[in-house]
Amino acid sequence: MFDLIPQDDYPHATGGETSWREAYSFDFFDSASRLSAFGILGVHPNLQTGDCVFALWRDDILLAKSAKWDYSIPQDIGDERQQFGPLAFRPIAPFKSWEIFYDDGYCRVDLTFDSIHAPYCWERGGDGTGTSASRHYQQQGRYRGVVRVGKDSIPVQGLGSRDHGWGPDARPGMRRWLAASAQFSEKLAFQVLQMTLADGRDLLFGYVFRGSRNEALVSSRLAASYSLRNGAPSGGNLEIVTAGGERLSAVMRVLSAFNHSYQERSLQGFRFLCAAEYQMENQTGFGRLHAYWSGIRTRPEEWRIETPGAPAPKAEPSPSKLDDTVF
Repeated sequence: MFDLIPQDDYPHATGGETSWREAYSFDFFDSASRLSAFGILGVHPNLQTGDCVFALWRDDILLAKSAKWDYSIPQDIGDERQQFGPLAFRPIAPFKSWEIFYDDGYCRVDLTFDSIHAPYCWERGGDGTGTSASRHYQQQGRYRGVVRVGKDSIPVQGLGSRDHGWGPDARPGMRRWLAASAQFSEKLAFQVLQMTLADGRDLLFGYVFRGSRNEALVSSRLAASYSLRNGAPSGGNLEIVTAGGERLSAVMRVLSAFNHSYQERSLQGFRFLCAAEYQMENQTGFGRLHAYWSGIRTRPEEWRIETPGAPAPKAEPSPSKLDDTVF
């Protein structure tokens, strides 16, 4: 476990591991315009390579995309690791506000993200077996701005998330994962990540935000359905239990899916990044459903992870530790 400081929203000193990676991502869905998008920016300074992936939809119609995993970057890359290729991230107020830009000449995205809750660190909760060598946190919030596609200019007022991670890249050693996140209002959101490591161990990370704090998960069941044998997820059901004993269930429906299976050199397998609609407690929310599996035998379908002995989650960072960061 670790405590966040405001500087953690900026680039970090590069570690000595060959696979060391720093990555940023964002996603949003606007229910009025039916636009959804996601973007990922990752850099391996010690390998002198970078990757940038972006996609924009209106419902299930793909309007623009970009995917490149072999950008050449210098080993001593600094703040520029937050902006190369067509995508750029810029922190305005740590853990509160970010600006995100994308411009490929045809599609331009100019957005501001405002968080609704304190960042959730994936190292909190989990299976209680220890901490990861990498660091990762996630937030959800509001997106506002403008998307331009060709000659069309579309205002955005949407919901979504962002995350930031750094450290040794553990993804190549994973057999599978399912990650689901959704926001229903400024008082209700959740995120869950189920993964299976190379040694067969299952890990669970995630939280429920109820308007005051992030409550860590101790149990999760994801049941996913798929469009084809090796196709994208089409929907499913989710049941989660928090450390405080709250039980929630949601129905998921995939709205659009971006397939970049077997395209990233270090992550050979089936991988889909999906926008999704969630129904929970008579409310409709929007978010993501991301899936990866290394082979058809490991595809996640009916999958439950329980951590009955998990320790109580560590308290959220106090405002004093995050300077003037108040949510």
